[in-house]
Amino acid sequence: MYWYIPGCDVRKNHPEAIADAIAWMEKKGIPEGPCCRKDLSMLKKDDTVIVDCTQCSLLFSERTPGIRIQTLYEFLLNDTEYVWKDYAGNRLVLQDCLRMKNDPVIHSAVRSCLEKMNIRITELEHNRDEADFCGVWLNNPPAEDCVRLAPGTFAELEKQRHILTLQEQKEKMETYVSALPGQPVAVYCNGCEKGIRLGGGTPVHMIELLFGK
Repeated sequence: MYWYIPGCDVRKNHPEAIADAIAWMEKKGIPEGPCCRKDLSMLKKDDTVIVDCTQCSLLFSERTPGIRIQTLYEFLLNDTEYVWKDYAGNRLVLQDCLRMKNDPVIHSAVRSCLEKMNIRITELEHNRDEADFCGVWLNNPPAEDCVRLAPGTFAELEKQRHILTLQEQKEKMETYVSALPGQPVAVYCNGCEKGIRLGGGTPVHMIELLFGK
């Protein structure tokens, strides 16, 4: 069985696009599934969860080893009924996420989706498995429930955490954004989206490109 898991922050930041994504999935007989931080007993072995959030992907990977995880981007690439929007060759910088640096599937799927939507991609030097950016996610304390639910995953990430004040975070993001090409930035991660915006850039989440108005 397939389940669609809208990320909590993705829903909060992009409610209309998520509502349309949920409606699309329901039309295909795919219900909304449980939050990655809640009781997952309804999921059964060999089920597939479709995720649009990097943190959801990490938590499901550790919490439900018998469940298949598929990104929304992979799913749509194999959906023969989905109608791709045409962005007329507009160019976006593509920001890969540090938390997904070891996941070549999402790297390829996001790029294929952008190409399907007739979006030209500006690649950054530190991309794919060399990605080193997740906004200020590693400059703030981790969510306690995430650490408790996925201790192995977070133990690895904690090696890179470096707490900064809010002002230091803002300055860090402004420096990062100032070095980017002067184009909007396509993101697939809430942390990346928040960081780009904090630094004065213009992030465009993939969910908006795919299901936004």
